[in-house]
Amino acid sequence: MTSDSAAPAADATTSGTDAERLVARNHIEELRDQIRYHNYRYHVLDDPEVPDASYDALFRELSALEDRFPQFAAADSPTQQVGAAPETTFNVVEHRQPLLSLGNAFNADELRDWHRRIAQLAERDHFRMVTEPKIDGLAMALVYEDGRLVQAATRGDGRAGEDVTLNVLAIPTVPERLQGAPPRRFEVRGEVFMPKAGFEQLNARIELENEEREAAGRPPLRLFANPRNAAAGAVRQKDPRITAGRPLDIAIYQLGWVDGGGAPASHSEALAWLGSLGFPTSPDAARHDDLESVLRACEGWTQRREDSAFDMDGVVVKVDEFALQRDLGLVAREPRWAIAWKFPPQETTTRLRKIRVNVGRTGSLNPFAELEPVRVGGVTVQHATLHNEDDIHRKDIREGDTVIVRRAGEVIPQVVGPVVSRRPKRSRRWHTPKRCPVCETPVVRLEGEAMAYCPNPTCPAVVYRSIEHFVGRGAMDIDGLGERLVGELLSKGLIADAADIYMLNDRRDDLRALDRMGEKRLDKLLAAIEVSKQRPLANLLSGLGIRHAGGEVAALLAAHFGSLAALQKAGEEEIAEIDGLGPVIAQSVARWIATPAAADLIAKLTAAGVRVQEEGPARQDGPLTGRRFVVTGRLESMSRPEAEDALRELGAAVSGSVSRKTTALIAGEAPGSKLAKAQELEVPVWSEQQLLDALADPASAGAD
Repeated sequence: MTSDSAAPAADATTSGTDAERLVARNHIEELRDQIRYHNYRYHVLDDPEVPDASYDALFRELSALEDRFPQFAAADSPTQQVGAAPETTFNVVEHRQPLLSLGNAFNADELRDWHRRIAQLAERDHFRMVTEPKIDGLAMALVYEDGRLVQAATRGDGRAGEDVTLNVLAIPTVPERLQGAPPRRFEVRGEVFMPKAGFEQLNARIELENEEREAAGRPPLRLFANPRNAAAGAVRQKDPRITAGRPLDIAIYQLGWVDGGGAPASHSEALAWLGSLGFPTSPDAARHDDLESVLRACEGWTQRREDSAFDMDGVVVKVDEFALQRDLGLVAREPRWAIAWKFPPQETTTRLRKIRVNVGRTGSLNPFAELEPVRVGGVTVQHATLHNEDDIHRKDIREGDTVIVRRAGEVIPQVVGPVVSRRPKRSRRWHTPKRCPVCETPVVRLEGEAMAYCPNPTCPAVVYRSIEHFVGRGAMDIDGLGERLVGELLSKGLIADAADIYMLNDRRDDLRALDRMGEKRLDKLLAAIEVSKQRPLANLLSGLGIRHAGGEVAALLAAHFGSLAALQKAGEEEIAEIDGLGPVIAQSVARWIATPAAADLIAKLTAAGVRVQEEGPARQDGPLTGRRFVVTGRLESMSRPEAEDALRELGAAVSGSVSRKTTALIAGEAPGSKLAKAQELEVPVWSEQQLLDALADPASAGAD
């Protein structure tokens, strides 16, 4: 967690009126208390309560007030200190040179202001700089003597940290002994972190353990909120064996102090030198001759932050020359010669006004948060997903809470959890409504299900969402038939179910009367409806919206039965025998297909000329018939769907989940929890090259 002291200072002589000074003094003390509290949670407990963006906002506000009212400045203010005092669980280590914090730049103008200040102090416009990814982990100072690690200490409050040497030695990438000719005694600084893939695997292992604990009647273990917390918690274990079992890594980003001289003359040279001694340094560190090059690097990292193998919250920009660094010196708790370019926040806090419920196409009651509008991830967010009632209770989210909202990339915003210290009094736990909020039908919740459902198939919300899904991509893909038009067709009584769409050609006059429905648009819409009749059977099955039967299941059903008529005749047992389908899916499909409503819908679709069976000869067995694969992570040579199609062409079955029947898991970059599941079940894991080898020579692809 960093802070920013680069906010524009007001005129120091502007002291305000007596009333303003009184309000300012009280607010300054309030802000200091809040920041100290958050420092303790972040640096000592490894359990931050608010995201960095919210902390930065508090810090900037305090800095601005202290600039405006200098009479209230204090040496113990958080703006003058770093981190928090170390815990007493470990021995306390005094840092020979303080581990400082960094000022922040949140946009190009603030970075230019920093560069301008450096140029003025240096009395020259041109100086080289270095950019490095700002890894979100735990800062660490490592001391080596005669080429051997003798001490590892956390940042702590900048002046003193915790001695965690034994735990750090358990991290595979930390060199215990150096190569080459290192100085007799020196210090390096780095960031201990947990890669995203390792974090997902760790939480997946905890989830598996929680299943066993739940079966034994024991309380579940807490999942880690993010890789930074997981890394910090692993380093602070009393037993180094626990640390050794966690997927930790380290990146050395700075040379500290050196006894005996012989150090390089610049930061970029120091990184190369440290690498030659055996330290893992960032391969993405880059030297720049001018500010515009630095800005391009920062903007580039902002765009591709999600592609990184580790969490990063910005880019560190440093003056390259050590001599110039020394001349520039420090200001309060920060070096003048370095600054952190901070990414737009992916997490922030806001107030949860109300928990509301949407009814989905399967009748599921889906809770969502109605929020006070807040800017996060580059957009203004007013709503966020809450998953289900169990998840709401697990996170203890309540109406009126100040909550942490996360939006990463293009992912739908979600509520991470509440800031309990700001919870209003008399708050209450939320519960799913007992009746459907749309049609008032009593809701049901099946045993083992996380969601409650409206069982009424004629519920207006269920009908609307079902048709919206039917016409969408991955299903019948009817161009021009979007959410608004579906709603209008339903409200005008022109359709009552998905099959009625194929009767619209007989209602051209009624369609012309619709809002913004010109003749060209009408012709285009009706042509798209006609084309959709020939979509593959798998698309139609996916479009029917059967619970638990998404695109992958629909493809398996289409390949096995070949027609809706054959599927109607099948029973639950026959469906369950399909490789890749389990009893839950089989039961859901069999129950739906046996309902009178399903029979009527299939009959209407058949009568309308919609393709209800596969065309052409059945697929012949291939060299990989009988094998079952799961593809996960990012592949370099092809997309994941392309890899799955290539496997199917050779007769293999492709599934979205790992089981004991899986022949192999094909793992690309950032494979996630499926890798942990495969390892747990001892399922073979293939690299992308093994996949390519199998596609080129299927006969060589053994079962293991």
